[in-house]
Parts: sequence; C-alpha cells; structure tokens
Amino acid sequence: MNDKNLHERSELVGQLILLTEDLYHRGGLSKGQLGLLSTIIGAAIWYLPGDNKLLFSKKISRGLLEALENGEKEIKMTEEHYYPRKVSATKLYEVHLDDLKKNPTETLKDLYLNEFGLFNLVLKQENDRLKKFQKVDVFVSPEMAYQQCGIELI
Repeated sequence: MNDKNLHERSELVGQLILLTEDLYHRGGLSKGQLGLLSTIIGAAIWYLPGDNKLLFSKKISRGLLEALENGEKEIKMTEEHYYPRKVSATKLYEVHLDDLKKNPTETLKDLYLNEFGLFNLVLKQENDRLKKFQKVDVFVSPEMAYQQCGIELI
C-alpha cells in the first residue's frame, strides 16, 4: 500500500470533516441534505487507497464458500464493506469527532485500516439482501446486519 497516498488523502478527508462538522451538527439541514453530506464523506472514505490483502477481513459468506465448493460457473462475488459508507461517515461526525479534532489524519487512517476499509467476500445476491439492513437509520452493527439477512461469515 502506498502509505504516502493514504496519509495525504486521510489528511484531506479529515480536514473536510472538521470543516463541515458545524454544518452537520447545527440542525439546519434537512434529512436529505444530511444524507448527501454523509454520502460525500462516505464516498471519500471509499476512495482512500488500500491494499486488498491488508483490508480483506479473511471472511467469506457460507453461501459463497458453498458455491465455490460446488464448482458453480457463474459466481457473482462482491467485496462487501463491513461498515457501509454512510454509516462510516455518520460515525465520524457523531462518535469519532473528538479524536478527529486531536489528530484528523491518524484517526482517519486508523479507522480506515481497522474498521471502515475492511471488506468481506459475499455473493452479489447476499449483498443485495444486506443493503436494507445497512441504512443509517436502521443499522446497529455489522454483525446484526449480517444476522438479520441470514448471511453467515466464516
């Protein structure tokens, strides 16, 4: 992984969060505007550079494993991020803001490498089922979302 590139982008995204925190928290934005801000920050997190070997959680769904073991020809596999992008953005504004204020670059890098950038491998149809449990207003935890839609990670 290009650590310099990750550092530079984390620095920029961390500063963007700090520059927009008042906008996020002041209460004057509509639900749609807050959603858009979370989408923008979530997309920025998505585009932080990473090494797939480092960010792969080493977990796959039982459904994907069975499809591979059965030799299915047309397997549609998805890199499914453990934390949805908008949820990650919301957590940055609501849970990790104090840490970001102390050290935005290192805080964001650490969260990206240990939580927000991690992904599992699942079947595309499993990923489609998972989406309704990953919306900001219903999301409790990655484990709960997987459990709610019947995906077992192994």
